[in-house]
Amino acid sequence: MVTFLVYDLPNRDCNAHASNGEICCSYNSDGTCDYSYSGSCDAGLNEYKTEYIDVFADIIEQYNDLVPIALIIEPDSLPNLATNMNNPSCRNSYQSYTEGIAYAINKLSEKAPNAALYLDAAHGGWLGWSDNMAEFVNIVRDLPYDKLRGFATNVANYQPVGEMCPW
Repeated sequence: MVTFLVYDLPNRDCNAHASNGEICCSYNSDGTCDYSYSGSCDAGLNEYKTEYIDVFADIIEQYNDLVPIALIIEPDSLPNLATNMNNPSCRNSYQSYTEGIAYAINKLSEKAPNAALYLDAAHGGWLGWSDNMAEFVNIVRDLPYDKLRGFATNVANYQPVGEMCPW
């Protein structure tokens, strides 16, 4: 099985900015993301769709019937959003994350219907708290989850298996 991470949303890593992607809703003069920008992310989403997801989906489509494929959709993204909604950088990324991930799921499942798609659900250190989990559920509730095989955990960052969540 070939496994790929699909990871390049506009304003990626809205809270820590540790893994800034190459696509932004709005750019600073040095080419980094302007996380303080509060307007539409339409330009960044168009770039994500046409220059990343569409190209990626066309390549995956060529191998759809030749080899088993698993795709992990946007590690850390929705958990990062769910746990940092009070951070203005993340509130401004809401459109790019939710619309971008829905587009990725739909396009990848259309082009490679045999691929197993998993949505990243971080780890218990992020979503092991009831308020964080509730916010994550609110965000993912409207995604095309019927096209997902399930959730992936411990993809980025890590919580050792066997450590109990606080509740």
